[in-house]
Amino acid sequence: MKILITGASGLVGSRFVDLYPEKEKLLIPELAELDITSLESVKKYFDENKPEAVINFAAFTNVDGAEKERGDENGIVWKLNVEGVKNLIEVCKERDIFLVQISTDFVFIGDEPDAGPYSEDKSLPESNEGIGWYGWTKNRAEKLLNESGIDFAIVRIAYPFYGANYDGKLDFAKGFLKLFDEGKLYPVFSDQIHSVLNVDYLVEPLTKIVKDKIRGTFHIVTSDTTTPFEFVNYLLEKARGAKNVLQKGSMKEFLSKEGRTPRPRLGGLKTEITEEKLGVTLKTWREMVDEFVKTI
Repeated sequence: MKILITGASGLVGSRFVDLYPEKEKLLIPELAELDITSLESVKKYFDENKPEAVINFAAFTNVDGAEKERGDENGIVWKLNVEGVKNLIEVCKERDIFLVQISTDFVFIGDEPDAGPYSEDKSLPESNEGIGWYGWTKNRAEKLLNESGIDFAIVRIAYPFYGANYDGKLDFAKGFLKLFDEGKLYPVFSDQIHSVLNVDYLVEPLTKIVKDKIRGTFHIVTSDTTTPFEFVNYLLEKARGAKNVLQKGSMKEFLSKEGRTPRPRLGGLKTEITEEKLGVTLKTWREMVDEFVKTI
């Protein structure tokens, strides 16, 4: 099966490609070959390369950067995160191609009165009140898929990290380690709930979804949730032997200040439906951190 990987140069997509066991079957175009924001470009690439399935990692993921375009459906965030998905849907529908969309828990508000952790079958919010522009564009992309009539899967991930090097940017874990090493570590939120993901554990279940063309919405993250404070505290102890060096911060207080980008404070993703449907057992966040520490 020839699988098209969009966004293969990104933090998550590149790691999936690195670990995929049959790389020769992956189609990994450069931007000059495939621009998903152009319907003409998508049709041309599909006609020439004939993919049998698609995994769409391509997205504008800078949450604060995306907020600068809030409300602008002509901006790059909307064009890439929504129009790009719309173009993929149209071409996949014409050619009966299975499409996997990589998404996020940021599609939800992540606060009272609709706090997480969220199940795979939780309905999407239909208002962007309390949702950042990044999250809203990913929310709208999911809506397009749910109404498309094509064969598709949505795979939500959260706060990705992994041990291998990636030159593009620091991941969730390495960013905190760098701050600690430089003596710049700030107080870390103790009142935020979220899931995380060591991306190395994404490959097997995602491969199963795309190869077997399993429809539905899946959460490939840790089987339990944590707080940033708890996560970083454990990470520093395991990776640097540093205990009790972290100060607590408040996300509620942080978000209350004017100009802050909305993001889930009481979020996280449940995994029970995913584990049952795929026949997998996802690791806990401590197990994923332990594996990360072994590989850095």
